[in-house]
Amino acid sequence: MAGRIFPIDLPEVQWNEFSAEGFSAPVAGVMYRAGQSSCGIPLGGVGTGCVDLDTDGTLGRCSIFNSFVPHRVLAAPFLALSAGAQVWGLTTRPLPGVAPAKQIHYWGHYPVADVEFELDGPVSLGLRAWCPFLPGDAEASNTPAAIFELHLRNQSAAIVRGSVAFTFPGPTVDESGTDHYQHAKLAGSVRGVSVTSKQGAGYALGVMGVSELRTGGALEPNASDWSAFPTELPASGSGPGASLAVNYELHANEEQIIPVILAWYVPRWSGSAAHHYSHAYQKRFGSVKEVVDFIGQKQEHFLSRIIHWQEEIYGTKEYPIWLRDQLVNVLHTITEDSFWAGESIPPEEWYKPAGIFGLTESPRTTPHICNPSDWYGCLPIVFFFPELAAALLRAYAHFQLPNGEIPIGIGEGADLAHPSYHVLHTMNSCVHVHLIDRLWQRDLSTAVLQEFYPSAKKAIDYAKGLDRDGDGLLDLEPDPVPNQFYGAWFWYGTATHVNGFWLAALAMLERMAGVIGDAETANECRTLRQTGSRSLEEKLWARESYLLYNDPANGRRSDTVLANQLAGEWCGHLHGLPEIFPPDRVKQTLATIKRLCIPLTKAGVLDAARPDGSIDRSGSPQSDGVFTGECVCVAATLAYNKDTETALDITRQLYEAIVLKERCEWDMPNFLDASGHVVHGTDFYQNMILWALPLAMANMDIRKACSAGQLVQKVLDAAQNS
Repeated sequence: MAGRIFPIDLPEVQWNEFSAEGFSAPVAGVMYRAGQSSCGIPLGGVGTGCVDLDTDGTLGRCSIFNSFVPHRVLAAPFLALSAGAQVWGLTTRPLPGVAPAKQIHYWGHYPVADVEFELDGPVSLGLRAWCPFLPGDAEASNTPAAIFELHLRNQSAAIVRGSVAFTFPGPTVDESGTDHYQHAKLAGSVRGVSVTSKQGAGYALGVMGVSELRTGGALEPNASDWSAFPTELPASGSGPGASLAVNYELHANEEQIIPVILAWYVPRWSGSAAHHYSHAYQKRFGSVKEVVDFIGQKQEHFLSRIIHWQEEIYGTKEYPIWLRDQLVNVLHTITEDSFWAGESIPPEEWYKPAGIFGLTESPRTTPHICNPSDWYGCLPIVFFFPELAAALLRAYAHFQLPNGEIPIGIGEGADLAHPSYHVLHTMNSCVHVHLIDRLWQRDLSTAVLQEFYPSAKKAIDYAKGLDRDGDGLLDLEPDPVPNQFYGAWFWYGTATHVNGFWLAALAMLERMAGVIGDAETANECRTLRQTGSRSLEEKLWARESYLLYNDPANGRRSDTVLANQLAGEWCGHLHGLPEIFPPDRVKQTLATIKRLCIPLTKAGVLDAARPDGSIDRSGSPQSDGVFTGECVCVAATLAYNKDTETALDITRQLYEAIVLKERCEWDMPNFLDASGHVVHGTDFYQNMILWALPLAMANMDIRKACSAGQLVQKVLDAAQNS
């Protein structure tokens, strides 16, 4: 008999290194048992919507039918197995008339969920569920389908016969606009059933390589359908749910793999009464049948490519186990949060050729495409899907105001045509320049620079107007509105964190202008940067670190030590720029942060500390909590400054709190308290800033990291070759 997909005797809820099916060398990951994680792997691709496979053997949150903000919660068992007269629901939740799984063992490595079920019977069952997510191949990653490979193994010496069933509830009336569906047989290499509305939207369940197949309506969680499925499935009628059942026969110690395909096709969504959108996948597929046929042909090829790109990360032994695991799994937020519209209705030209792309900051917490979160989280998009990074920048440039102001966000809910302005406006235009420079630095594309340079220049022109006293630095408004990343914490006058962004943005635009041949702008940026740097040292240096802010005109200043006050310094290293802060003061500031901010928490680094080592409660929960993206930025700054040991230690503590203690590996938070408990945020893609840490550990900028032989290019190469 074939072995299990992964060993089930691993210690639970801790990082392990182990062998797994399909991988040529040991992998890294966390094994959860039933119900031990807040949710499971989201199955879906880039901009396709997704359905979570939870650790208790149920389907969880679901957005494949355009329930984006928030996602619909299915809480639905979906698998059952019979062996002889015995029947199990493959979940630990009770179902009428059938036995539950004795235990479930779950290892997620996005985009794959590997599950092993323990049953009191002769058959062992493993599940490898996955979706196409292939770095460097945005088109294939935009396939609206998930594959569920059922691994049936006979553990006895006798022949075992039985059935396995897969059920799916389908859309609600609110999602589809109808309660009447057409159920049609799928024929060809993939057999099964499609469930579609009159407009052709819907989903399909299909199986490859089986001769006997039965289809029917959904197995309802509280009905007797589960115990009857070996001989009879519910009538399908015209309802939204469907099921299929496959008979099997296993000889002694034999294994059979049954691949079940869940595909969906809901080509259009309503952002608002005025704006509708079509999913990008509509450009490649005309029906759910086409999706099924495509994934049926490509499934083995795609899975091989997934395993290959993950092997590149797992095989990088200079990374600790937890980092290898999280570099893989943090990419799940792309699936949870991404929108990708091929067309808007009515159509517009500005988003051509790639369409409209963005990541909603958090579907359940702050549902809009968000400029600050892009700053934290967009590196993997730049690395692996640069055409989508360009599409995102195109949206910000389109909604840029004539005065140069960049919106903080685009879209409320699922409407991608609603920009928001004058919140965090002191930073948004700087961030826009940073994002443009990241994409340009990836491969020094002339096309990128030519397209986005005018927008970057306008953004800097707007920001210059926020220097109210002519000292070369940006000033926060005197009335406390959210005007910097720690939005609920009021700062005044000139702030170090804000102006690190500003000085870095000036250096970036100066470099762009030099390549473009705009000598006037390059000289202006250089002069502004030199003036601002002098002013920052004069106004904000305070012996052992920089002040949080200084507002001499109104007699307000704070000597609270912000852990990530050197964010601009990190940007300089990441972008391959000259130093932003004087090296001796960087060294002194980092020593102060280590002495004051790190000891105040065991969950990374506390956002701030008073000079006497006490906690600043004035901006709770931000002044006295752990801001996840900022924590990783601090770590990367330390690593660039040759303190990799501390960098890894605080990042490990952060992810131990999130993944092991709070068990939110696939539900990333925005803020933790000092004890490491989640206080705000779900599915925050800002955590993809973790991909900056390997660069800092190797003292690489973006350009170097994307060159041949380095991690980014190795992952891309592996994902294209199987």
